[in-house]
Amino acid sequence: MEMNMLENFNLKEELKKRGTKKIGYVPFAQKANGSWVSIPVMLAVGKKEGPVLLADGCCHGDEYEGTEGIIAAFDALDVSEMSGAFVGVPALNLDAFGEMRRYNGNDFVPVDLNRTFPGNEEGYFTSSLAHFYFNNFIKHANGLITLHGGGNYLYLSPVTNFQHMGDETSKMSEAMARAFGFEVLWRDDECSGEQGMEDQVSYLNGVPAITPEIGGQATRLHHREETVGRIREGIMNVLRLFKILDGEVKTFDDQYYVNLEYIYSRHGGIHKPLKKEGEEVRKGETLSIITDVFGREVDRVLSPYDGVVVGFLAYSIINPRSWSYLLGRDVKKAD
Repeated sequence: MEMNMLENFNLKEELKKRGTKKIGYVPFAQKANGSWVSIPVMLAVGKKEGPVLLADGCCHGDEYEGTEGIIAAFDALDVSEMSGAFVGVPALNLDAFGEMRRYNGNDFVPVDLNRTFPGNEEGYFTSSLAHFYFNNFIKHANGLITLHGGGNYLYLSPVTNFQHMGDETSKMSEAMARAFGFEVLWRDDECSGEQGMEDQVSYLNGVPAITPEIGGQATRLHHREETVGRIREGIMNVLRLFKILDGEVKTFDDQYYVNLEYIYSRHGGIHKPLKKEGEEVRKGETLSIITDVFGREVDRVLSPYDGVVVGFLAYSIINPRSWSYLLGRDVKKAD
């Protein structure tokens, strides 16, 4: 398949080119060394008119599961059988992707792209990138899947975040989350958009959005193909939900809803997680023990309520006031 530098890229115009499949780079800004910061794009435009589903990976540069899942889904698509379009952005934060880091090195100080939307055209680099992507991609989509994972340091069991605000847009977000097929459904009941998260800002602008998260460096050795396959199948099932692809939408009986909370340590040291993914814990139960370099206990992370473990720090060392666990509280019990 031919790959081009997609100069003067206009997604609305590209979507008019029925029955086409294209990959290429959208140039965004030239760096001091003469190379370009670009956005890689994979376009599959069906022969028939229909909705547009956008999926992106590597908003955080070290979360590679989504990248490979988007590639696998794109490769499986036959535009002659599609009514609408799939737009894949396998590595939105492309420089961070290449640097194997969460943030890119183009800002004077590190900036989290997924805390920056809708961005500012005249702002610092990451803010202007968020603005460009929001206005040139997200605004032209009928649905958004922004794929995340545990990155270099975390482990996350399969979980999909969606907005739960009672309106039609969030109802569609919930339908997308269910169709994606991950066991844990992370219900966001406080969608303000103030943190600049991509899915929240998209929802607030009328684009239903979900954030599936899975895996991380801790699981890539043994579960890489399984994880990529699950993401591929999730994307394909959401395409069926939007009727971009024909076929019945697969349903899942083992899904459950939670509100999630990040649990932090007080002190740093050697992190020894005691509870693993899927384990139920009781309020006050020890999640992890933190020791100093002599093996003496300096902190103990306790569960603040009855819940289930969704994720935890997989790295051996933890910093003070750092993320230690991701704990889910059953929505029915929380209600």
